Amino acid sequence: MKIYDRQSALELVDNDEDLLSILVDSFLTENKFERPVLENLIACGKMTEAASYVHATKGAARQLCMEKLKASGQALEDVLRGKTGGDIPALINQMFSDYEEAHSVIK
Repeated sequence: MKIYDRQSALELVDNDEDLLSILVDSFLTENKFERPVLENLIACGKMTEAASYVHATKGAARQLCMEKLKASGQALEDVLRGKTGGDIPALINQMFSDYEEAHSVIK
């Protein structure tokens, strides 16, 4: 599974290099995915809000063809929404690992 598929992301924006650059910059500067925020939402029992928080980052990952982050985000979101069972701490660890890896690759 790819961390970042630049060619596919470029194709999604009709080969518009400027638009892709804007999306990448937005991901790096505006999409803040912070573990304490997510863990606090979960600790307060705000699973819908936690799922929405995960969903936003997963959506950004989808737009940029970051397959690993998209997959780990979907897995965590599904558990938070009660669609399936799973180990929430392990899924959080995986998603944050994938998020950090995506950041390091896309810079």
